[in-house]
Amino acid sequence: MSIKGVTKTEANYRAVNLDSSSSLKDFSVDRKKYLRKYILNEEVKEKETLAANMGRIVETLLMEPHLFDEKFYMSTCANVPTAGMLLFTEALYRHTLDATKEDGTISRSFEDLSRDAYVDSGYKIKYEAVMSKFIGTDAELYYNEIRIVRSKNLTVIETKDVSIAEKIVEELRTNFVTKDIVNLVDSVKYTVFDQLQVEGYKLMTGDKIVDNHLFKSMLDKVIINHDEKKIIPFDLKCTWSVENFYEEYYLHRRAYIQAYLYFNACKSLTIDPDSEYYGYTVENLKFLVCDSTNYMNPLIYTLTDEDMKEALNGFTHKNKTYPGVLKIVTDLAWALENNIWNISKENYLLNGVVNIKKKW
Repeated sequence: MSIKGVTKTEANYRAVNLDSSSSLKDFSVDRKKYLRKYILNEEVKEKETLAANMGRIVETLLMEPHLFDEKFYMSTCANVPTAGMLLFTEALYRHTLDATKEDGTISRSFEDLSRDAYVDSGYKIKYEAVMSKFIGTDAELYYNEIRIVRSKNLTVIETKDVSIAEKIVEELRTNFVTKDIVNLVDSVKYTVFDQLQVEGYKLMTGDKIVDNHLFKSMLDKVIINHDEKKIIPFDLKCTWSVENFYEEYYLHRRAYIQAYLYFNACKSLTIDPDSEYYGYTVENLKFLVCDSTNYMNPLIYTLTDEDMKEALNGFTHKNKTYPGVLKIVTDLAWALENNIWNISKENYLLNGVVNIKKKW
């Protein structure tokens, strides 16, 4: 188990082959996506949202500003090409990628590549006319950008996005709700971790291990109070609906999975005799929620012990049932053991004959 209380890079974290709250959420919502992404190691394009992208920018500027250029690319393209020109540009990118050697050199001429892309795009106008619409325009800028961005797995952002993110960060640092948390630094009383990685821990309830599946987590902020021997974990969320976070994010995005796993990640630090935090207590995860447009005041959402029990065992809200972490992990273990991904354990054991009103 690797729980040394130190931070690493995101790339190193992702390279650790353990399940996380993100992979559990993916499995609970879409088994096929889990299979493709985590078992077959296929590249699965994630659906990006303005709030999600803004959250990543804010998180980086607030906690890891030195890693900004490793995660984002500032676009100089005023307008992304559309219709036929987009097809042409994407085809040109694919042919360029296929012709690129390991040392970065391109084995074919640009004219050959562009003529192949012209054929693929299905343009009805002449090749020369297409090139006149491409050379020196935003389409050419877009082509050059995606060659850089996709090879380095960067997220394309605009100047206005960074400007908004900087204002959100400033709000978090000065707002009466959040300033004491985000501005806290190491001292005799406190140890403060940003992006703390904990690997190789198990699910627990109280001091009892309830499942032997191993997990990893990257916690946005962890404050350790040495005077009170207490660990306090936080997760930063950037949403478009701060004051309706429970339904619009906590339930919709199944963030209760994250809440339970993050608590367990911190708990593992307190039961390891080799950990300097052995014997400390752990508070339930707190969600530090900011507005992706920087209009609504940030809020801190707390969880009760009853909320944590529901996260483990499952619960119902407005006639909709949400599976608990324990059930999700049990179902995942069954799928992994039997290599069955196209049917749930329950429906398999029922031989595919299911009562139409069955409650999960």
